[in-house]
Amino acid sequence: MKKALALILTAICIASCFFPNDLDYPVVRADILSFEAEGARSVRIDASARTVYVDLEEQADMSAVVLRGMTVTEGASYDSLPDVLDLREPVELILRTWQEYPWKIVATQEIERYVVCKGQLQEATFNLDTKTVFVYVPDSQPLSSVTIESMKLEAAGSRIVSTTGYSNASSHLVLETREVVLPMTLDCVMERSFDVKVGDKTVVWKFKAIQVEVKTLVSEVDAHSYSARVRGMFAAGGSPVVEYKKAADTDWLRATDVVIAGVGITANLSGLEADTDYVCRVVDGGNASQPLAFHTLPATQLANMGFEDWSQEGKVWYPFLQGGPRVWDSANKATASFTGSATTPDSSFKAEGERSVKLESSYAVVKFASGSIFTGQFVGLQGLGAKLDWGIPFTSKPVALKGQIAYNPAAIDYADSKYASLKGQPDTGHVIILLTDWDAPFRVVSSEEKYVDFDNDPAIIAYGRYALSEKTDGFVPFTLNLEYRNSRTPKWIVIVAASSSLGDYFTGGVGSTLWLDALELQYD
Repeated sequence: MKKALALILTAICIASCFFPNDLDYPVVRADILSFEAEGARSVRIDASARTVYVDLEEQADMSAVVLRGMTVTEGASYDSLPDVLDLREPVELILRTWQEYPWKIVATQEIERYVVCKGQLQEATFNLDTKTVFVYVPDSQPLSSVTIESMKLEAAGSRIVSTTGYSNASSHLVLETREVVLPMTLDCVMERSFDVKVGDKTVVWKFKAIQVEVKTLVSEVDAHSYSARVRGMFAAGGSPVVEYKKAADTDWLRATDVVIAGVGITANLSGLEADTDYVCRVVDGGNASQPLAFHTLPATQLANMGFEDWSQEGKVWYPFLQGGPRVWDSANKATASFTGSATTPDSSFKAEGERSVKLESSYAVVKFASGSIFTGQFVGLQGLGAKLDWGIPFTSKPVALKGQIAYNPAAIDYADSKYASLKGQPDTGHVIILLTDWDAPFRVVSSEEKYVDFDNDPAIIAYGRYALSEKTDGFVPFTLNLEYRNSRTPKWIVIVAASSSLGDYFTGGVGSTLWLDALELQYD
């Protein structure tokens, strides 16, 4: 028995010499670093999802996209791609180092479509599956004489050549086809069709005009702190006005900045008081709509926007007082053990008050680290990166962030492989502000390249970025305007500043330093 066991153990040892241990191979991640295609409006590479997103121009043929070039991580290989890609469906490929990494190439193509009719109530809607467009007109508009002023149903370069539909001639319905020359008035009591030439193909669209009952009403109020935009409709066709007042007042005020289009009315109200209850209404002759209540937003400022309050534990500086309001944080816990805190108070160089915040880029043992500060909380370390929760609760609508800023850039001397071409160029510092309605703060995980998608995140309500790459002569004033993408009310505010704007990708110049002071949110 002992002899048999010894023989088995010997066989196992011999076999282990012939079969490699996969755990001995290094983990070398394979990424697509760049991708170029003919007809691409933009290309976005999401390394965490291993996906290349290609947004094609309207006139591009999605079934025959010419590949102009692609680069991958040094040492990685993949099966060759055809010179012409069919991107109607995602294209899959495998990148290989010691391991295999599946990637996808996904294409999107947005085509601008519109129909504008005289007196139209709202934008036309399009059913792409049935190739049907729906146009909405007031109930006072006869469907027998709908005037189409402009129309685009397919990609740029297409032509709408003819329309076919029934018209009433001497009490008889007659089916006729007419050449399309806009503007033109058509009988739209029944469904019509439009022939659209797209290259050598003809695409047929159906057209339906729908009457909608119009009532005098306020349909929407987009309230800020000191202003509001009121949108409404009116039915009588007279000379409508918008009136408003504080909810507790008796007398109505009349809006003066008013635009009337068809049966729609828009008014811009200014000079309002912040955090106050108001009501507004549309009045058309003697017909007044039901008043709609709205509340102006508070003109909120954040704590410690002058960066006066700090506390320290060992080498770690915190941009808040222990036990006080905790608005700002940094990644100091990740860098303090190696190079000291990258984000610190500076009492010798400030714009006003006793202190400013100083952000300095450094090299921490094995990775480049940017000095940074953000509204939110440092969560912890993960691998060679950090986990951060971006955002604090916030429900106001500022129009800008202003303050004082100073910058002293170094040349970029550390760069991730995808940014290697930037070495030797001046570093760039930046300040970013976001208003969002995420369900929770955004968890940034740098080791997984999990970052906010500033361009495409649907939860972003407003965004602004201020960047600088040249040395300033001391502190200079700056104003960072917010660009609103919709009228929703925020839940979170994110303000981020970094001495190296590509620090999340471990790219920048050691010694690049940015100072901030005297921040203030601006409201209208």
